[in-house]
Amino acid sequence: GLPIPWGALSALAADPKDPYKSYTAYDSFYRESRIFELDMSDFPAVIIDEIVLRDENGTVDLDIEGLAVRIGGGFWVVSEGAGSVDDDSRPVTSENLLLKVAANGKIEQEIELPPSVNSLQRRFGFEGVAEDGRFVYVAFQREWVDDPDDYVRIGCYDTKEEKWTFFYYPLGEPTSPNGGWVGLSEIVALGDDNFAVIERDNQGGPDASIKKIYQFSVEGVEPKPQGEKFPVLSKTFVRDLIPDLTADNGLVLEKVEGLMVTAKGDAFIVTDNDGVDDSSGETQLINLGSIF
Repeated sequence: GLPIPWGALSALAADPKDPYKSYTAYDSFYRESRIFELDMSDFPAVIIDEIVLRDENGTVDLDIEGLAVRIGGGFWVVSEGAGSVDDDSRPVTSENLLLKVAANGKIEQEIELPPSVNSLQRRFGFEGVAEDGRFVYVAFQREWVDDPDDYVRIGCYDTKEEKWTFFYYPLGEPTSPNGGWVGLSEIVALGDDNFAVIERDNQGGPDASIKKIYQFSVEGVEPKPQGEKFPVLSKTFVRDLIPDLTADNGLVLEKVEGLMVTAKGDAFIVTDNDGVDDSSGETQLINLGSIF
């Protein structure tokens, strides 16, 4: 009967049938990874249940950065790898994983990237997951080794053939007076080969400049395996999130980490408070309405 503790929310996923039920998760700031169930029938939304993730050895400690409700039940979860192959000060300590998770939290399958892709890892890895038919799509946050500047990968995993292929997504250039970088922090399936992403910089407060939603389609675009030339996706601007983030007259929060579209078509975003480490501790869950 006690409240469920939470923080550092890094993902959102809508229930495909119930417009008032959704799911979220926290990242590696906390141990014993879990998925939270949200009741959104009242304001503010309330966390009413938790699903602790586990494998055959017990509970697991992941860096969950993406979450989607599977068409057949259960969840797709992505865990971001740690470390970079080309940075001796931050060596690789874990790889990026796509996880097939049952509704009760049991990890049914761990899916790794091909070794040829893992050999290019940088610490800005998986940042969102979406399912469309037999394919699961994963957004990479920033460029990996040998990727062209300002182009990040959208990975496509074929659940039938069990193979990875890739697109490139073109990022905007930093426009903050404080510099920094721009990357992806979420991907959501909209249906009919259409997807939405959050594109953001790593700046907050008066230095924040890019917190945006874009849309793209993969219809007629064939992703390619590692070693071949990846096709570049065309993106369409949907919404600038800075007015939404400043609507309550507060500072712009840096980490807009989650995006979902409910069963009745409302889009929501959620911010990551970093477990209140170097953060005000505020988390914003914002209803953007029907924007797609």
